[in-house]
Formats: sequence, C-alpha cells, structure tokens
Amino acid sequence: MKIVSLSLGRPRIVVRGGRQYSTAIDRRPVDGPVELTPEGFVGDRVADNRWHGGPDKAICCYPHEHYAHWSRELGVELSIPSFGENFTTSGLLESEVCIGYRFRIGDAILQVSQPRQPCWKLAGKHSQPALPKWIVAKGYTGFYFRVLEAAPIAAGQTIELLDRPHPEMPVDRAMWIMAGIAPAEGRAELAALPELSQDWREALLKPAQ
Repeated sequence: MKIVSLSLGRPRIVVRGGRQYSTAIDRRPVDGPVELTPEGFVGDRVADNRWHGGPDKAICCYPHEHYAHWSRELGVELSIPSFGENFTTSGLLESEVCIGYRFRIGDAILQVSQPRQPCWKLAGKHSQPALPKWIVAKGYTGFYFRVLEAAPIAAGQTIELLDRPHPEMPVDRAMWIMAGIAPAEGRAELAALPELSQDWREALLKPAQ
C-alpha cells in the first residue's frame, strides 16, 4: 500500500454547465514532503467546509485502481487527481478498507472516518451529470482520513495498517447504507461506530421526515 500521488489545491471560480461557482476540486500533484495538521495539509483548502475538510475529513483519498474503469466510462484518459483527492492511493480499496481503520504513513497516524460522498461539482468537472450516482452504485467513492498524529507526508510513501476495529463495515458498505442501497437496519450499526464522522452520525440518527 502506498501513496501514488499527493495533491493540493485552493478554491477558484469556474464556469461549468452554465453555472459559476467556487471549487477546489482541480487539485494538482506536488513533490516533496508537505506539512500535515489535524485540519489537513498546509497549502490545501476547500471551497465549502460544510461538506469537505475539517478534522473528520482532513484528507480525501481515492484509489488509483479505479482510474481505468472511469476512463472507459467517461471516454477520456483521466489524469491524477481527477476526483479532487489529496491522496491517490494503491492497495486501499473501499471493499477492504473499513471505518475506523488506522494507518501509519511515516510518522503520521491517520484513521478512516467516512466514505467520500460524490457531489455535483465532481459531475461538473467531468461533464457527466450521472457520475455521482454511478460512483455510489459501484462503491468507488474513495474515503476520508482524520489525523490522529500529524507529520509531513510525501508521495511515494508506504502505508502501514495498524488497527482493524470494524472489519464488518467496509467503506463501500457504509456508503450503500447511507444511500439506502443496503438494508436500513445497517443505519443504527453504522451510527454506533465511535470512529464515524460526526456529520454522518447526525445524518444517520436524524428522524425520517
């Protein structure tokens, strides 16, 4: 398991699909170690901290293994980081990585907090309105890390699994529970995990309207 690429970005105004908005989704790879804090990487920003960033979503990860699939579906060759991720990874698939897993990268320790929920800005980046639904259906969402111990990180570093507290709750299953694809009884099971992000826990426990 390793970091194939580490990418950073800042919000900028774009016009896509006839809509003008601010987004940091167009991140770019960087060389050399980057300082990490509990809020994310120094030099990286998000456009809307209601949905991205903060301690529970400090680092966005996306598996490089999925790039070939989406290149075929979208009919273009995708360059890293086409999904707005900070880490493009190798060996960390949503079907295997679970909520609460802890990893070491150099001197940093990170913990999986929730799946990455694809949004309309990702659809706009690739000019495909159906892309978020496709991503959820496949379970190829990527996921977020929270930072338990901060230290500089660089592309190419290996990723070491330290702890597997909830092997029954892989990232793809968690996404399918939230999306209503998996059985509804899984909502209470997912919400009960202490390592789950606060935003997701509140959403899962919110009474049905």
